[in-house]
Amino acid sequence: MAVVYIDVDDEITSVAARIRRLPDARVAVVVPPGSRIATSRINFRLLAREAAGSSRSLAIVTPDAAVRALAGAAGLETHPSVAEFEAAEATRAAAAAAAAGGAALVEPAGAGVAAEPAPGSGVRGGAPARGVGGAAEAGQGTVPEAGGLGGAAIAGTAATLGMATPVTGPAGPGIAASTGFGTPGSAPAGGPPDGRGGSRTALAGAGPAGTAGRRGGRRRWPWVVAIVLVVALLGTSAVVAYTALPSAVVTIRPATRTLGPSDLTVRADPATTSIDVAAATIPGTTVDVPVEVSDTFEATGEKKEETKAAGSVTFISKDPTKANTIAAGSIVRTGAGVAFALRSAVTVPKAKIEGLTIIPGQATVRVTAVKGGPEGNVAPNTISVVPPAEDPVLLEVRNRAATSGGTRKTTTIVTQEDVDGATKTLEKRLRARFADAAADPARAPEGTVLVPGTALLGPATAEPEAESLVGQEVASFDLSMSATGAVTAYSPAAARSVALARLAADVPDGYEIVEGTASAEAGEAVAVETMADVPTTSTAEMVRVIDQAEVRDLVRGKSPVDAATALSGLGAVSVQVWPAFMPTVTTADARIEIRIEPATGGSTGTPGSGGTAQPSLTAP
Repeated sequence: MAVVYIDVDDEITSVAARIRRLPDARVAVVVPPGSRIATSRINFRLLAREAAGSSRSLAIVTPDAAVRALAGAAGLETHPSVAEFEAAEATRAAAAAAAAGGAALVEPAGAGVAAEPAPGSGVRGGAPARGVGGAAEAGQGTVPEAGGLGGAAIAGTAATLGMATPVTGPAGPGIAASTGFGTPGSAPAGGPPDGRGGSRTALAGAGPAGTAGRRGGRRRWPWVVAIVLVVALLGTSAVVAYTALPSAVVTIRPATRTLGPSDLTVRADPATTSIDVAAATIPGTTVDVPVEVSDTFEATGEKKEETKAAGSVTFISKDPTKANTIAAGSIVRTGAGVAFALRSAVTVPKAKIEGLTIIPGQATVRVTAVKGGPEGNVAPNTISVVPPAEDPVLLEVRNRAATSGGTRKTTTIVTQEDVDGATKTLEKRLRARFADAAADPARAPEGTVLVPGTALLGPATAEPEAESLVGQEVASFDLSMSATGAVTAYSPAAARSVALARLAADVPDGYEIVEGTASAEAGEAVAVETMADVPTTSTAEMVRVIDQAEVRDLVRGKSPVDAATALSGLGAVSVQVWPAFMPTVTTADARIEIRIEPATGGSTGTPGSGGTAQPSLTAP
């Protein structure tokens, strides 16, 4: 047994030459994928003819099912691997040993050792036995004639155990058994010595040579050989049926269709704790945002402290007829209008007349400036205006000394207006700072996005309290204000997952989404109080789900063109039949192979676009 490995570029002539140079009767040729000789069935027929001409049994070993089919159609034995070929050889050797019943008529596994004739068997020089099996599946050899029981000839297949050449069996009763490749040799005793006997042995012979074979197996051999022949014929028929029955390959690339775009508004609600696809809601996250502002403000209030000037004035009466009483609180003034009030009532005596001279009556009284401040400090003799009710012709008033003690002190203090203005300023700044903080992406938890429109600022607290500031005698004061607000954040990934789940629910019956084509985008969220509405858009490519049983029902028994037309609604279709001359697809489901090619993203149109029928010139 020899194993020949050929290259992809080897020609049929070089392969045949290598086989002829081998001494082995059993040869396995290993054909690699893509080999040049595997492109035509004729090459394998040439190899089969070469093997038959050189009395060799040839097997083709290749992993390519199409190549094995070509070789089988040419009558060659095939195997998918060298290991399986060797296993088959071992099986054949064991079968030969069992059939021989222990008699060493042939060398197991095709060793090529000539069988020794048994004493008294009537064999005159046996031909080399090449091993049981030969071209079993090929079934090439025939035995045109053989001496049988009572001189009857048996013609037919040479036991399907090898490529036997035509021989003539013994003349006496017996059964001719082909155990290998027939080679020129001696005919058994009792038969014509035509040199074509191969390794045949006359069993149970009654001819001139006497009894044939070993005595112990005289009656067993005919039945054993018959059983081997039947088994070999059944195996050959199965192989031929498998390799020769018509087959078909239906290739479908399903048509894809765009699903969407589908718009969906997903609500992020802080009160929700889990995703609800049906309600299109996802949990929102409340993010606390503390803020604080402070500043120094000027005090604008004034606190005035004044003292009133005081002094005394003297009234001078020129009225000789009566005394004049001036009430307390009466007002006397300076020529500039500075007013003084009498602290007490005063009576001015009447004037006296002595001779031709009038002596005025006089009275002095204490006065206090009506208004405080240094304006009441007036020089002597500046108070000269009598009370309005008095007659300035008969009554005069003078301050013989300056008035004094009039003072004024002004102090800056914090007023209520100052505190109110500072509070409004800080509140405005606090709101602005909170708005900035609520929009700061850095504050969002990982994987979430803030929605500034949901931000809500809590009540503010001032420090110190406004009431404690009012009235303080300071030129400026400090005021700070703080508050804590909250803003809602949401997960765009969660929003997209809801959109994709809703999109998947929209897939029509009989379709499925092509893996890797579904996508969703989340837009800018819109605030609804403390919640957020997230607009999403999703899209995907979907494809028809192919039912292989339905496909077989649609193509069985149809021409390739009609079969492709029947499947055109499924996408791009190719129907290949083998042999290529077959007019219709086989009706045997086991011989119809369905190949579903993966759909790719990108719409190829609405399902229903036609396919093409492509009858194959090679086996599927």
